[in-house]
Amino acid sequence: MTILEMIAIIRDIFISLAAIITAFVATIGFKNWKRELKGKAEFEIARGLIRATYKLRDELQGCRSSFFSANEFSEGYQGASSESSPEEKAQAREYVYRNPWKPVRDALQEFEAHALEAEALWGNEIRSKTNEFLQCVRELSNAIFAVIQDKASGGEDFKSDKNFAKKMRAKVYASGDENGELSQKITNAVNGIEKEVRPHLRRSS
Repeated sequence: MTILEMIAIIRDIFISLAAIITAFVATIGFKNWKRELKGKAEFEIARGLIRATYKLRDELQGCRSSFFSANEFSEGYQGASSESSPEEKAQAREYVYRNPWKPVRDALQEFEAHALEAEALWGNEIRSKTNEFLQCVRELSNAIFAVIQDKASGGEDFKSDKNFAKKMRAKVYASGDENGELSQKITNAVNGIEKEVRPHLRRSS
């Protein structure tokens, strides 16, 4: 074998090694790029979900802390102590809850959109946490409906079940007691979502 032939063989070996190394480096780079891209996507979804969670939590608190002045009732309503019919009192109560419930409804729509994105990435575990929070919203909505229906019945609904009346009023009207049943459920639901998304926020920070 001549020197020229040996040089050609060595050259071919180096070319092959260079090609292998290039392919290896490209593969590692592609994997790192995919990992970085996935991390950024998870960070954005985690941040969007936690922001929507806090917004919904605050709107729920605002709704439950609402104080209704006389001028917030529908025109012509004379007040709870007036001779208004039970139906008129129920309609008046429904009317005043439209304003504090609207921001809750808007925040709920935003939260549900982010919850779906999170479920697509992280599956049933995060969905179970967001469902707990959605259940809190349903409980408040049902309690408000119960208060309105009690007005429509002339107070008979709550009169016949004092315990039920106490529970519904406690859910609708937050008294500042953080240990109230619905208040605690909301806190636990928010904490559960925080626990799920925080690792994704730290990983991309």
